[in-house]
Amino acid sequence: MGKRNKWRKSMVLALALAGGLLFNTVQPTEVHAEETSQQMIEKKAEIDTQVKKLQEELTKLQKEIDEKVKVFKQVQAEIKEVDASIVETKKRIEQRSKILSERMAAYQAQDNTVGVYLNVVLESKSFADLMDRVVAVKTLMDADQELVDQQEADKVSLEQQKATLDEKQKELQKQFQELQQKESEMEVKKAENEAKSLALKAQIATKQEEERLEAERKAAEEEAARLRALQAATPVVQTIQNNDGGQQPQKIIVGSGTGTASSGDAISTAKQFLGRPYVWGGSNPTSGFDCSGLVQWSYKQAGVSLPRTASQQYLATQRISAGEARVGDLVFFSYGSGVAHVGIYLGNNTMIDAQNNGVVIESLDWWNQYLVGFGRIQ
Repeated sequence: MGKRNKWRKSMVLALALAGGLLFNTVQPTEVHAEETSQQMIEKKAEIDTQVKKLQEELTKLQKEIDEKVKVFKQVQAEIKEVDASIVETKKRIEQRSKILSERMAAYQAQDNTVGVYLNVVLESKSFADLMDRVVAVKTLMDADQELVDQQEADKVSLEQQKATLDEKQKELQKQFQELQQKESEMEVKKAENEAKSLALKAQIATKQEEERLEAERKAAEEEAARLRALQAATPVVQTIQNNDGGQQPQKIIVGSGTGTASSGDAISTAKQFLGRPYVWGGSNPTSGFDCSGLVQWSYKQAGVSLPRTASQQYLATQRISAGEARVGDLVFFSYGSGVAHVGIYLGNNTMIDAQNNGVVIESLDWWNQYLVGFGRIQ
């Protein structure tokens, strides 16, 4: 019995020790798992905060762009008002010119103006008739002088209106360029922040999600790198000094090769919108067009898919020299930092594009100072 009791006590002790060891090994594991879960929650909250900050950066930049768009639209409206005033002033001047010309013709048929009025007075039949005629003659002479005075005042006003219009158009061009520069900056920022956001999300993702996010991050980083490289793109044409001390772009020789069937269709589509006002961010006939929106839409109707922005279209096309350019190639411009403007080349040193004055066909001569190069759609 003694031995059996000892054996039982030994077994109880062994089981107790085993239970204690088991308890001591399992419990810390559970605590560790709890701590890991809490850390993951905190890490996710921290990453969510960082992702939110990245989004806020883009929101802030977008607000800056929106404010510039408001200013741009305001200047557009002011130009429209000045244009309308100029039309009305010219109309008044033309109408008065016709009246004054008729008066001059009538006067020239007589010996002189005074003689015409003198005959009217001398032909009076009574004193009362004389007074009536004198008043009538004076009224006519005053009316003639008033017409002349009004005509001179309107001519002065017309010159002032033209000067105001010129200032407003320069202001609009400045706003137009600043907006396009901001769009280029926004593109780079979006791609960079997208890559950062994906990298942050990968830290708290499952293994399967992590692989997908990593692939997306690499693609976003590559896109950001390409767009960032374009920020170094500057005009290839330098300005030269005129005899009067002013600056003008150097002359370049541009080819005028025959375009393809699709480029011909795209150009025909673009020409349908000549005269349409420029609309920032516009990419279809309903909303209106900006420069890259016009190019993308026109080629889409010809069955060719192009990216949305000028920078992306630059990256999507094959680089060619100016001398190799042919009808339908895209022509790109920079104001000093990145590709900001695009048009469709028409040959003979002209292009169709959407710019601050709307959709127009224009010479490249003025634009040469901002020329980055030509791109062929592959």
